[in-house]
Order: sequence, then C-alpha cells, then structure tokens
Amino acid sequence: MPSFQEYKRRSLIPLAGLGLAAYYLMVFVPLDRRADSLDEPLGRDWAKLTASLEQTNASSLDFRYITNQLKETRQALAILEDAKKSAAARLELGPALRAKLNAPFQLVDYQNERSKQMDELDRQAKAEKITIDPAVYSGFPEHTVDIQQPALLWAALSLTEDLLATALRCKVAAIHNLEVNLAVTNAPGADSAGRWAEIPVQLEFTASADNAARLIQSLPLRAAEIRAVGLPESPPEKEPLLLDRLIIRKQSPEKLDEVRVWLRAVGFVLRD
Repeated sequence: MPSFQEYKRRSLIPLAGLGLAAYYLMVFVPLDRRADSLDEPLGRDWAKLTASLEQTNASSLDFRYITNQLKETRQALAILEDAKKSAAARLELGPALRAKLNAPFQLVDYQNERSKQMDELDRQAKAEKITIDPAVYSGFPEHTVDIQQPALLWAALSLTEDLLATALRCKVAAIHNLEVNLAVTNAPGADSAGRWAEIPVQLEFTASADNAARLIQSLPLRAAEIRAVGLPESPPEKEPLLLDRLIIRKQSPEKLDEVRVWLRAVGFVLRD
C-alpha cells in the first residue's frame, strides 16, 4: 500500500507540469515573439546592406573589407570637398565686379560702360592693326526683356572684355564674331542662392597657330598664373573662362600657319 510520501510525490508531478506549461505560455512564448520582432529590423538592415554591396545571397560579410571601403569613400569625399573649394576660389569674382552684381542694376550705367568698352576695343584694335568685324560689336551683351536677372549683365560684360582683351594681347589677325547669351536657366528662383549662374561667350577669330594656342591656354588662368607660364600679360582682375567647345581649321592652303578658330568659353557667377 503506497505511503503518504508516495502520494505526495505523485501529486507534485502534475503541479510541476502545469507550472512548466504556464511558464512556457506566459514567459517563453512572449520572449520568443519579442526576439522575432527584434530580428525584423535587423533582417531589413541586413538586406539593405547586402543589396548595397551587391551580395544579396550572402550569409556572411567581410566587415573588414566594408570598413576599408568606408574609409576610402570618406577620403574620396574629402578630396572632392577640397576640389570644390579650389574651384570656387578659382571662379571667385573680383571685388569691383562683385560690388556691381550686388548693387541695384542701373541700365543707364550699364549702357555707358558697354559703349565705353566697345570704343576702347576699336581703339586698341586699330593700334594693333587687328581687324574687328561689325558683328563683334553687335554681339556685346545687351539688356533685353528676356533677361530676368539683369545684374548678370555686368559679369557677362566683364567676361567679354577679358576674352577680347586676351585676343588682342595674343595678336590675333582678326575677330569675326562674338555672341554672349545669358541662358534662360540662369533665371533666379526661390532656391537659386548658392548656385552657379553660367555665362557662355562665343568667339570666332583668325590667328597664327601659335597665337591661337596662347589665347586658348590663357582662358582659364588668373593673371599670376599667366605670368608664371610666360603667356602675354593680363590685368590683375582677369576672370577665368573655362573652355567648353573648340573648332580649329586651316584658313587656306596658301596660309598653312593661319587658322580660323571658333570657341565657346563659359564663366560662372555664384549667386548670393
């Protein structure tokens, strides 16, 4: 006949089972669900990481390689930022021109300066015996109703003066055509501050091959750089122009050293 202790032991076994079942339902199951919920964002991040590395089927990743890639990317971004600052410094306008751009635009003052520059171009060309076709004078930047940011005309006029003066210093034989078109995309907008306005200047001229090369080499350089490489001297406030398009052809079979050049150069103005 079973003793009292045996009955007691047998009654504890069902209670222990019920306790374990309750623990499983009340503790283990919620913990399991909680662990699964924590795995979901980790799984999404893992999928994004493997997709960015083009290793979508990978079960493991080389994190040392990823760390090295991240380091190289940061170095490349630092180099890009330095290049951005250097480009901005190179394209920075002189203080006198910047003052004109920031002041209220006065059409009368602009027209007077435009006429003054055309007269000076005519005088210098005659002194240097350089032919200037009439199309050059009509190509000077002019105020029209289509120009939504007229202050940029000051920059366009300054860049035109620099390009033509460079052509005269480089002893071109003739200047045939000039076009300065302020692009419609340069119209100011609500978020235009801090962006670059693009000013294209097109010039067609005839010169010896050597003189044409000197002109082209001088375009992107500042006055100190021009002096350093031995090109014809320029005023200290010369603005840089970046060459965009270039066509060179022989002028005639009889003049093998003479070329006719069409170029499109671009200047940039940082909007305040």
